[in-house]
Amino acid sequence: MGVLNAKMIEHRATAASDDRRVLLMASAVAVLLVGVLATLLVVGNVGAWPAVPAGFWWRFAGACTLTIASLSLRSLRWVFLLRRAETRIPIRDAYIGYLAGFSLLFAPFLLGETAVRALLNMRRGGVPFHTTAVVNVWERALDLVALGLIAAVLAVAMGQPSGWACVTLVGVALMLIDPVRRLMLGLVIGTLAQGARLLEPNGPRPGHFNRLASQSAWLTALTTSVVAWVLPGLGLWLIAGAWSKTFSLLHAELSYAQSAATGGVMLAPGGVLVAARQMLDLLTEQGTPGQLATLTVLAVRLATAGVSIALGVLFVLVHLRTEAASSETHFDDIADAYDVQISESRRHALLDLKTTIMHQVITARGAGRRGLDVGCGQGAYVARMRQLGFEVSGVDASAGQILLAARNVGAPGAVRVGSVLEIPAADASFDFLYVINVLHHLSSVEEQKRAFAELFRVLVPGGLLFVHEINTRNILFRFYMGYVFPSLNCIDEGVERWLLPHRMQPYTATPVAEVRYFTFLPDFIPQAVARVLSPIERLLEQSPMRVYSAHYMAVLVNGPETAVVTGAGQT
Repeated sequence: MGVLNAKMIEHRATAASDDRRVLLMASAVAVLLVGVLATLLVVGNVGAWPAVPAGFWWRFAGACTLTIASLSLRSLRWVFLLRRAETRIPIRDAYIGYLAGFSLLFAPFLLGETAVRALLNMRRGGVPFHTTAVVNVWERALDLVALGLIAAVLAVAMGQPSGWACVTLVGVALMLIDPVRRLMLGLVIGTLAQGARLLEPNGPRPGHFNRLASQSAWLTALTTSVVAWVLPGLGLWLIAGAWSKTFSLLHAELSYAQSAATGGVMLAPGGVLVAARQMLDLLTEQGTPGQLATLTVLAVRLATAGVSIALGVLFVLVHLRTEAASSETHFDDIADAYDVQISESRRHALLDLKTTIMHQVITARGAGRRGLDVGCGQGAYVARMRQLGFEVSGVDASAGQILLAARNVGAPGAVRVGSVLEIPAADASFDFLYVINVLHHLSSVEEQKRAFAELFRVLVPGGLLFVHEINTRNILFRFYMGYVFPSLNCIDEGVERWLLPHRMQPYTATPVAEVRYFTFLPDFIPQAVARVLSPIERLLEQSPMRVYSAHYMAVLVNGPETAVVTGAGQT
C-alpha cells in the first residue's frame, strides 16, 4: 500500500510538473503571438519600405554581436551572484542554465526564465528552486537599477532633467544603503518562499543569502550590469546610423535605457508592446522619419530579444544533449586531456621551479628523503623528485590519472589510488609531503581542515608539508582563475575554494614557516615571449610585489616551529 501511495504521489508530481511546463509554454507562445501581431500592425501602417543602405546588414550583425557580448557579461554576473548566494555549481552548467532561461523570455512575470533556470540548476547542480528564483529576481532588480541609472544620468547630462530622473537617482542612492538593500532582498526572499514551499518543504537555509546583499557584491554586480546594458544601446546607435547621422550615441543610449527600463518595470514579457512602442516614440521625437524609425526598432528587437531567444533555444538543446558535470569523476573524465590544458613549455618550467625550491628547502632544513606526492596527477613531480634522489611515492583519487602516472613514473608500486582526505599510509610515514594545486578542489572549508589533519597525521614530527597553490591575492588573477580559466579549460570547474598563504588559520593551527612566491607570466603566453620577459618576472619575484604572483609554495613544519624566514623571493 505504501509503495502504491508513493507511486501515486510521484505520478501527481510529474503530472503537475508537466502541467506547469505546458502553461509556461502556452503563455510564452501567447505573448509571442501578441508581439508578432503588434509588430505586423505597426509594419503594415508604414506603407512602402525605404531602400536599405548597403552597410545596414553589417551594422545589424554588429548589434547582434554586442547583444552576445552583453549576455556574456550577464552570464558572468549570474555566476557571481550564485556564488554570493553560497551556491557553487560547475561554471559551464551555470552558463547553460542561465542562457537556456531566455528560451521562455516571452513568458509573463519572469515565470518562464525563472522556471527554466531553476529546473536546469536543480538537475545539473542540485540547486534548490528557491535559491535560483531569488537570484533571478535579484538579478532582474539589478537590471532595472542599471537601466534607470543609465537613463537618469544621460538625461541630466543632456540637459533633460525630469521628475522620473530625480526619483530614479534617489532610488539608486537608497539601494546603496545597507539596511535598505537588505530589506529589499528580505522581501524578495519572503515572497518567493511562499511559492517555493510547494516544491521544497524544507525551505531555504538560514543566512543563505547574507553575502548576496553585501555592499561589495551589490556594487560589483551593478557595475557589470551598467556595462552590459550600455552595449545594446550601442547596437541601437549602429543600426540607426545607417540612415541618420544626427541620432547621437547619447540619444541612442538614452532611448534604449528608457524603453527597456519601462518594459522591465511593467513586467512586459520581453518588452512586448511596451519597449518597442516607447523606443519608436523616442526615435520619432529625435527626428527619425516614421518608416525608418519602425525599421530601426524592428532591427533592434531582432538583434536583442531575437538573439536572446535564439541563444536560449540553443542552450536548451545543449542541456538535452549533455550530461551535468560530476566533480567526483572530474579528473577521471579529463585524464587524457589534462596535460594539454597548459602549454608544455610552461608545465616544464613550473615542474623545474617547484621541484628545485622543494629540494632547496628540504636540504636547508635537513629533512629526510622519504616523501609523498598527495594528488600526484600523472606523476610528473613524482618522477622528477625521484630523479633528484628522493624516495617519493604518489597517491591520487583519480584511478584514470594513476594509470597514466604509473606509466610515466615507471617504478612498480610508486603510485596508487588514495585521497588527501584518506591517505593510505600509517602515522608518521613520511619526512615530507607536498600537495600541488589539490586543496582548492575540495568542496568545503571543513574538507580542507580534514585534509590538513590527514596530511600531518602521516608526517613525522618535524617533517615538512609543502602546499603549492594558485595565488589569488591579486584581484585580476582571482577573476581570471574564478571565471575565465574554468570557462576556457577543463581542469577547473569554477567551484574551487582558494587558499592564501597569509590566511591559513581557517584550515590548520600549524603556522606557516616559509612562503615562496613565483611566476607572473600567464600560462598561455608563447614561449618566445616568456623568454624575453623572464628577467622582468625574476625582478618581480624578488620585489615587494611578489605577494601578487601567480603561484606560491607555503612550508609548514609538523611541530612547534613558528619562525618566519625572510629574504629574496620569500616572506
